[in-house]
This record gives sequence, C-alpha cells and structure tokens, in this order.
Amino acid sequence: MQSEVTGPMKYVILWFRLLFGAHLIYSGMRHFLGFEVLSGVTHPVGGPFVRIIAEMGIYQLVKLIELITGIMLFCGLFVPLVLVIEFPISVVIFILNFFIVAQPRQLFSGPQEIVLNGILLAFYGRYYMPLLNPLSPPRPIWKAKWSDTKLP
Repeated sequence: MQSEVTGPMKYVILWFRLLFGAHLIYSGMRHFLGFEVLSGVTHPVGGPFVRIIAEMGIYQLVKLIELITGIMLFCGLFVPLVLVIEFPISVVIFILNFFIVAQPRQLFSGPQEIVLNGILLAFYGRYYMPLLNPLSPPRPIWKAKWSDTKLP
C-alpha cells in the first residue's frame, strides 16, 4: 500500500518508529538476557510494586509484550495495533518513573516512553478515527469482508 505521507515527513515518522521499536527491543532483551536487576529499585513504593508484579509474572509478560511490539514496530508490522497495545504499558511506566520514583534516569525514561508512543499514535491517528464515532452501531467480525482490511 502506498504511504499517504511523502517527502521528509516520511523519514521523520520512520525515525520515530525505529527509535521506539529499538527502545522496546532493548528494554525487553535487557530483561530476558539478565542485564536488568529488579532488586535495584529501592524506592519505598516503586521497589515493592516492581517486585510484586514480578512475583505474579506480570512484569515478565510486560517485558515480553515490549519485546514483541518492539520487533513489530521495527519491522513496520501492524503498527497502529502495536501502538495501542503498548500505550497502557507506556502510561504505567511514565507514572511510575516520573511521579513515583522520580530519580534522574527515570525522569528521562518515563517521559521518553510516553512521548514516543504519543507521537507515533498521532502519526498513525487516521487509523483510529472510526473509533471516535459516539453512536457506533455494532459491526460483528463475522460479517466482515476481506475488502474491509484494505490490504495491498
């Protein structure tokens, strides 16, 4: 499918997509390769929060989602869907890093996460426009046609 964006803006969007994808891949790989130390979070609220979600298996799931969404962003696959999947994770990371832990590294990484995701959501915003209809009638998936996907 031909891109609706041309010229330099096409490369700006590509740069943001690759940057966010690389960030997510790095974050996921750091965890799975053992370079991330969960016991290093010493904040009285943030530390127990991270340890508890790790004990429940949620932290590992989040890192797996980051890794998969990062690879998909880097490859340009299902980008609008991936951005929506990653957004709640970005919000939690932003709140935890910026408002709760608020140490120098987290003051950069929390906003970076939400800003990159937000910018890319705006770049791909026209995919979400049909979702903003306040009186949307049901459209069951079993009544969909392949032509609805607008594949190339």
